[in-house]
This record gives sequence, structure tokens and C-alpha cells, in this order.
Amino acid sequence: MEIGFLKMQGCGTDVVVVDAARIPPAAHARLPDIARSILHRGFGVGGTALLVLGAGDDALAVRCLGTDGSDIALSCNALRCAARYASDSGKVPTGDFRIAAAGRTQRVQIIDSANVRADMGQPFSPDTNAQIRESMRDSFTKSIAVKGRTLSYTPVSIANSYALFFVPDFSFPRRGTAREIAAHPDFPEGTGIGFVQCVSREEMRLRSWGGAEDDCTCASAALVAAVVNGFTDREVFAHLRGGDIFLQWDETDNRIWVTGPAVYVFTGNWDGPDLDGEKDE
Repeated sequence: MEIGFLKMQGCGTDVVVVDAARIPPAAHARLPDIARSILHRGFGVGGTALLVLGAGDDALAVRCLGTDGSDIALSCNALRCAARYASDSGKVPTGDFRIAAAGRTQRVQIIDSANVRADMGQPFSPDTNAQIRESMRDSFTKSIAVKGRTLSYTPVSIANSYALFFVPDFSFPRRGTAREIAAHPDFPEGTGIGFVQCVSREEMRLRSWGGAEDDCTCASAALVAAVVNGFTDREVFAHLRGGDIFLQWDETDNRIWVTGPAVYVFTGNWDGPDLDGEKDE
């Protein structure tokens, strides 16, 4: 069985993209098996997710499968890659459209040959589930005690819940500190953690941990936290581990937009096992 694919990446998140209309009919029932094989870095193409682009009247349907074959949420980096391919391949008629994946629909806009803009939605308070808006009257800061230290953070929910900690630099042991924070009883259901360095009113650096490992969503939460604390403006360049993105928090509709790269790496044909044959024991 042969499946044509595209290898793409957005800020270092690599994905394998296939067009549902161009794969053998029998493959659709075996997509979890295909995902496990094709995403394997030793024996397959390698990647963090398999994106299967379908069709749709109001929104382009995208199925996202992880390395274990399970259906997973579409990260912002993967979303931009799906949008780039859909636009370039002619699956969508315009450069401003919607993508539906895992029960969530997001608007995307093709900016140029390298960058895609994505609607991340509105920020909410993890505690009250109320929308967060910039307000001089409200205080969003909370604190926890970790190994005798009091750490202040700002909780923000955008698809996932995040705790944003503002730091002067990244010289401390981030992974160990993040593990200690994640184990705190104030986060019984877990939380994504972001360490944010505000370089200026228009620039920040971010290192994230947990929260579905989606740096762009964490960066969106970090923008909200930075604005409500008075550290940055509502438009910021964010430097992530895998690259740079541009963040905008629209004051009119309270939505957050991320503009970032979606890059082609290579194309190929994956020669997988015969779906009609027996599986090896």
C-alpha cells in the first residue's frame, strides 16, 4: 500500500499531512495503525501527528492522530500546516477559511508564502470560567508555596489551563521547577506551565511545560497574562524554542490571533503494509 504525504513543520513541530481523497479506501478504517507506523521515527517518516485532510461545507475537516494512533487535539503549529497545504492544494477556495478538528472550529488566514494566522479563541479564567478582559480594577495574580518559596502566577485558560510565571531570565532549573509546580495540590487536574520573560512592551520569550506541549497556545495565554499585569502591549513578538510568532489580542471581540510559520520539509510516498494482508505476530 502506497500513500503520498507531505512532511511539514511549524516552529519545530513536525507533522505528516495526507489528503483523505488520495489514500486507498481501505486505509480509512486503519488510520490508527497507519499513524503508528508512519509517525515512527525509526521505521517510518517520523512526526508528532498525522493530519488527514478531508472535506467540509462550512469548514475543512481535519483528523489529527498521535504517535500511538489515538485521535488528539490539533495544536496551533499543526493547524497552520493543515491550513497551508489546504490553501496551496486548492482544497479551499480562499485564503480565509475555517478548520474543524476534534470538535473545535478555528478560523485561519493565509498571510503569505510562509505564514498563517490562526484564531485561538477567547481567554477564560480557569477558576470562574468567565472571560478575561484587560481591567485596571481586577487582579489576576495568585501564589503558591513550592519548597519554601512563594511563587506568583497568573492563571489563564485557552483550550487548556495554564499557569504563567514571569521570570527575569531562564537561568534556573526550569524542568525541575515545572515538575514541582505541576505536583502542587492547587492543580489537582494538572495545568500547563509557562515561564515568561518580558523583554519589552512588544517582545517576550517563553518556555513552556505540559498543557499538551503546545507552545503557541501557551504563548497566547502568556500574552493575556502579560497584558493584564501591565507588562506588555496587546501585540507582541514571542520567541519560542522552535521559532518566532506574532501574537495579537483583539480588544474588540476579545479574541487572540497567532501568526506563525508553516513550512514544507519534503514530500514522498510511504510504502506501508498491505492492509488486506495478515499482520505480523
